[in-house]
Amino acid sequence: MKSISTAAFAAAMVAGATGLAFAPPAFAKKKEEAPAGPQYTQAVAVAANKAKAALLAKDMATAEAAVGEAEAAAKTDDDKYISTFLRYALVSQKIADSSAGTNGAFDPAPMIAPLDALIVNPKTPADMLPKFEFSRATIAYDNKDWARASRLFQQAQQHGSTEANLPLYLAKSKVQAGDAAGGMADLEKVAASGKQSEDIYKYGIAQSAAAGLKPQTIVWLKRWLVAYPTSKTWRDALGYYALTQNPVAKLDKKQMIDVFRLMRQTKSLADQNYYEEYAQKVMDVGLPDETKAVIAEGKAAGKIPGTGNSNIQALVTSSNSQVAAEGSFAGLETKAAASATGALSAQTGDAFLGRGDYPKAIALYKQALTKGGVNNDEVNTHLGIALALSGDKAGAKTAFAAVTTAPRSDIAGFWSTWIDSPPTG
Repeated sequence: MKSISTAAFAAAMVAGATGLAFAPPAFAKKKEEAPAGPQYTQAVAVAANKAKAALLAKDMATAEAAVGEAEAAAKTDDDKYISTFLRYALVSQKIADSSAGTNGAFDPAPMIAPLDALIVNPKTPADMLPKFEFSRATIAYDNKDWARASRLFQQAQQHGSTEANLPLYLAKSKVQAGDAAGGMADLEKVAASGKQSEDIYKYGIAQSAAAGLKPQTIVWLKRWLVAYPTSKTWRDALGYYALTQNPVAKLDKKQMIDVFRLMRQTKSLADQNYYEEYAQKVMDVGLPDETKAVIAEGKAAGKIPGTGNSNIQALVTSSNSQVAAEGSFAGLETKAAASATGALSAQTGDAFLGRGDYPKAIALYKQALTKGGVNNDEVNTHLGIALALSGDKAGAKTAFAAVTTAPRSDIAGFWSTWIDSPPTG
């Protein structure tokens, strides 16, 4: 069995045991004076010091006998604490010795009885109690004793444990014990308190998705992106959202293009397949300039080989031909301005966006929204993209905020997240 942290704690227990000295009871000079510190009976003090020396020398046979003597002589809670502490240290050392070279795999069963006794002993030091509780909780967790694990993780947390993984394992224990709402609520509080380990975000994403909670899944994806704004995280998050076999959202071609555009900006287009699918989709909707640019970038990044892909070559040939045939968009601008609705303005804005002429695209999208008769969510998404790529981040966020219906509102939200948390590497 491979425990979460018990092996590391075991080593600390041995070190702690060998650093202690145990004395028999000190007698007060006056009846009203209470002796300070732990008070051990004579027999326990002698046996404990013998056990300490044996542990330090790694003389397991002598340590075993001495610990047995301390346990047999223990009468008070102080006696019971130190004899149990030494038993746990001895068991831990034996486990550490026997599990060397096993990649941390061991059977923690011998730790259970001393840990349970240490947790309930009123003389257990306050600074040690959460350590014992956490260690016992990890054993319960590994044994799938979810209710016990949940209770002990909560106790360790209440008693001041600073174990980095405690919040995640507490949430997991609650979920596994049947309290999914409580576990996820705990995880929400943890996430709100600041940057956490990536495992917490990934667990939140996975649990929300498994429960079919799309809005919550997207919230967790964004939290992950804000906490770890790297190109890899962007690739994984957007891929999880739209590109897996069971994506969070099933997007149409135009929506998928806007996800690919964001992947392009975050440098998270992973390989030739991504570049090729992106290039094909923008070609399909009549944006050959963007097809050319995407393929050129893929080649420059070493993701698209110079030769050997017939589909890429066909896209290059077709896009070059169409770009040459289209020429200037000036005529389209004139027709769009004269049109009674904004449909042609939006289409022409898309053409300029694909060409990278963001000022023209912005003007045409605004014109389209003013005239009406368009899909406002789509136009505002594209307006936000054009504004963002032109450098107007505040204007872009305003446009993205105007997108109200999923999945476009999700896509717009990811773009806004990129504005605030661009990749750092």
